[in-house]
Amino acid sequence: MNKLILHNVSDEYINYLRIFEKKVFSNKEECRKHMRKYLGIVLSIEGFNYFVPLSSPKDTDYLIIDGITTIRKSIIPIMRIISKDKDGNDELKGTIKFSNMIPVPDCALLDYDIEKELDEDYKILVLKEIDFISSNKITIIKNANIIHNQKIKNMPKINYLKDTVNFKLVEQKMLEYLVNIEVSEMQELVAPLSEESLTNKK
Repeated sequence: MNKLILHNVSDEYINYLRIFEKKVFSNKEECRKHMRKYLGIVLSIEGFNYFVPLSSPKDTDYLIIDGITTIRKSIIPIMRIISKDKDGNDELKGTIKFSNMIPVPDCALLDYDIEKELDEDYKILVLKEIDFISSNKITIIKNANIIHNQKIKNMPKINYLKDTVNFKLVEQKMLEYLVNIEVSEMQELVAPLSEESLTNKK
């Protein structure tokens, strides 16, 4: 099985998809603290490259049980990235948000180089996320395919699907995005030829 690698997605493409589907995570261009724009895992689902975003821990990722703060268990739409601290206790490092994954064309995928991170604490965090992803890749691929299938089939009585990206819609918009790029490239090629033709006529 191929290694799951972290990537970024271009701002242009994210902003384009968000015109049609607001459940697509924002790239948060105005408040980035690190190189991280929209860091996530890329895997193949039904012929599409799907980008599964990572997210920082939120208050909703915890439960209070008998006065003790406890990390919630992972479920199909959200996998919680857990590692051990120096005392052997569980620490929540982030989440993998299958409900917000999106199809991304190759031209909108950006390589992510962790060695260029200047913040050492953040770099250590991402390395722990990478270790977790590597150890859980079978489950990650399984969950991504399950939620994609459930949403495409519009299965009833599954509450989390209400907050899941409309995969059919964004797949269609991704294909339209590629067509628009091809049209733009053709126009750029034709324009100089047209100018040359007009010059020759003169």
